[in-house]
Amino acid sequence: MADRQHFSDLLTPGFRQIYNDRYSEVAMMLEKLFNVTTSDKADEKDSSVSGFGLAPETGEGQPIQYEDPEQGYDTTYSHRKYAKGFKITQEMFDDDLYNIMNKRPAALGRAMRRTSEDQASLIFRNGFSTSYLGADGKPLFSTSHSRADGGTAQSNASSTGIALTEGNLETSIIAMRQQLDDKGMKIDVYPKILLVPIELRKTAHLIIDSAARQGTADNDVNIYKNEFTIVDWLYLTSTTAWFMIDTEVDQLNWFWRKKAAFQQDELFDTEVAVYKSSMRLSRGWSDWRGTWGSQGAGAAFAD
Repeated sequence: MADRQHFSDLLTPGFRQIYNDRYSEVAMMLEKLFNVTTSDKADEKDSSVSGFGLAPETGEGQPIQYEDPEQGYDTTYSHRKYAKGFKITQEMFDDDLYNIMNKRPAALGRAMRRTSEDQASLIFRNGFSTSYLGADGKPLFSTSHSRADGGTAQSNASSTGIALTEGNLETSIIAMRQQLDDKGMKIDVYPKILLVPIELRKTAHLIIDSAARQGTADNDVNIYKNEFTIVDWLYLTSTTAWFMIDTEVDQLNWFWRKKAAFQQDELFDTEVAVYKSSMRLSRGWSDWRGTWGSQGAGAAFAD
């Protein structure tokens, strides 16, 4: 609780400046990476149904061949609540010479904002972990995603943990373009976002933004220039992992059941003001397609 005993500096005149959570905010990446929508239910459920395979040649007067679609996987998004608050005595509020306590609600808002970003980043930070599985029983990034029709399993992860280089960027693009639907049919996947930790920001920009091919003396044209949006995210904890996302295909979803809301009340007998903020949300993925990832550390990965 904020009282005069614990915040005596705010009661003493003469300080040139009191530091008040004054650091610049980290740009929010949540809405760049997820399909963000609101929810009016206790949870949200997604289900997929496959398309059809290629049509066979059919002779004159021959019967048409019929094909049943395949039921895909069901994904449930269960909303969770996140909340935090603080208390201030009436005396502390009255005697605060620097108006710091009056700014605590804004600081609480920043805390909720940071919590949202942290929760969003967990999808990528845990993207290779077998402790965080999708509806198909695999991590988001896996070398063995099953198909609804029982066909050959597919991969959206580097099995050798390739580092971010120009050549490996091309490897990831080809891998994404080879992603198939649940009937084994070709789909149009092409990455739009290169997502990296801050440690790979320079590498990413050298590969993508150089006028000519990076690291060569041949002055070849850089075919990747202006092809991708580079997102470097402070909330990614691996210094080597990198990801590719096709925002027109991916099913990375974020549901707001209730956005962060601020409330205030006062305890009558103690004259203590209480402030709180809470939000309800869920996040995850309904399909792995449209994403690709590498742990980037050169270690084998085969889940």
